[in-house]
Amino acid sequence: MIQVENLSFSYQNNKVFKNLSFSIKKGEYLCIIGKNGSGKSTLAKLLAGLIFQQEGSIKISGYDTKNQKDLLEIRKLVGIIFQNPENQIITTSVFDEVIFGLENLATPREKIKEIAKNSLKSVDLLEYKDRLTYQLSGGEKQRLAIASVLAMETEILIFDEATSMLDPVGKEEVLKLMKELNSQGKTIIHITHDRNDILEATEVIVLAKGEIKYQGKPYKIFEDDKFNPFLIKIKNILEKNNIKIDDKNINMEDLVRLVYENIS
Repeated sequence: MIQVENLSFSYQNNKVFKNLSFSIKKGEYLCIIGKNGSGKSTLAKLLAGLIFQQEGSIKISGYDTKNQKDLLEIRKLVGIIFQNPENQIITTSVFDEVIFGLENLATPREKIKEIAKNSLKSVDLLEYKDRLTYQLSGGEKQRLAIASVLAMETEILIFDEATSMLDPVGKEEVLKLMKELNSQGKTIIHITHDRNDILEATEVIVLAKGEIKYQGKPYKIFEDDKFNPFLIKIKNILEKNNIKIDDKNINMEDLVRLVYENIS
């Protein structure tokens, strides 16, 4: 569905990416993780066709992001949800926010109401359709931003640090919604700096200084002591004591549980 080949991009004289290549399959839940300054948000904007690479190619379902004629189709396919929902919400009411993009696309009036209601229902905000946007919590505002993207019938959703400004409850709501949308066939690209977020993904890319340091299954990353040395040390100690570890479910919570079970 998404093919990135030999991608290079610079801000003025600052090289962000050089010859970056990877692919994303339809229906995948990809987590792109890295520290601040690793190029994550720049990559999100490039994939959404909001900025353009100097070299290489990005193709979304065969459409080229550098081809002006393809941009409209790409923006129908790809939706992006940013870190701060306040920067994405335009109107004053919940329902008006969802129909805003539909009206701009000249969607038939008789279809707009139905699409908007379905989009709000999918993020559990239908009962709030008549509320003013300022009355929503942070998590509810982010879900509204997601509903607005879903109303455009996008197939690929990019979450650019979309949970980093939320409280634990709001973050859990959005992460649960991302998983549900993926189960419905949506391709999810989750940009994050939080290693805990990778556990729900089907694929992980680790970015550092504009380079891919790891690409593969989430559980494999915990086996690499470059990324999680403390976790690996605990795992090795448990295995030396004949405590069986399921590598596909290795995380700190599971290891703590195993320690407790074997000393009690």
